[in-house]
Amino acid sequence: MQNRISETSGALSRRLNECRYRAWLLGVASLMLALSAACSDSYTEAEVGVEEIVDEYIESLDTYARYRTHEEEIAAWDLEYEWFQNEADEQERERFIFEQLIRGRMIGARDSLPDELKPGGALEQAYDDSLDDCASAAGYEGLQLHNHTLTYFEAALVEYRLTEHEFLDLNHECAKYAIEYPTLSESERERLLGLQRDFYLDIVRTFVEENPDAVVPLQ
Repeated sequence: MQNRISETSGALSRRLNECRYRAWLLGVASLMLALSAACSDSYTEAEVGVEEIVDEYIESLDTYARYRTHEEEIAAWDLEYEWFQNEADEQERERFIFEQLIRGRMIGARDSLPDELKPGGALEQAYDDSLDDCASAAGYEGLQLHNHTLTYFEAALVEYRLTEHEFLDLNHECAKYAIEYPTLSESERERLLGLQRDFYLDIVRTFVEENPDAVVPLQ
């Protein structure tokens, strides 16, 4: 089947994505070390775009809120890589590499996330609860959109009389709903999302402080 849901598991898919991404990251990191135009000037956080980097990374964490299928995500990556290779000017390339190095640092820090933000924690549970509410509101009581195993996917199509395309459409729309964490109170949502954002802000700030020569400011 031609979608991420139909793979053996969502965890396996994420692992394959990260392996593919890390291979690319190693390539751009090597290029970064070879560049002679590295800048050691001091920049403000606004000039570096610290908050923009973090916000974009957090937004990218939920594949299905951004893309209908895993293949759409891969296609977007391929277009970005093609732009980097063939169209980006020198400053854009250097900035892109800088952002990928930071992204690699954020990916590598996942094991250090606060317990509430780790898999199975309060934030993920609220997301899953919101998916359940969305599926129920659409008339599919009990459908577990957060279960990405192949066995469940195939069984759900039969049980709920859904085509693969209908399932993917529902999954995409419910992911866009769930990423707002509507099952949480406003105060709890702000606390958890603030905790998440502060965690990654600290990662970026530490990277910039430790690697001043790698910093490439926004244009």
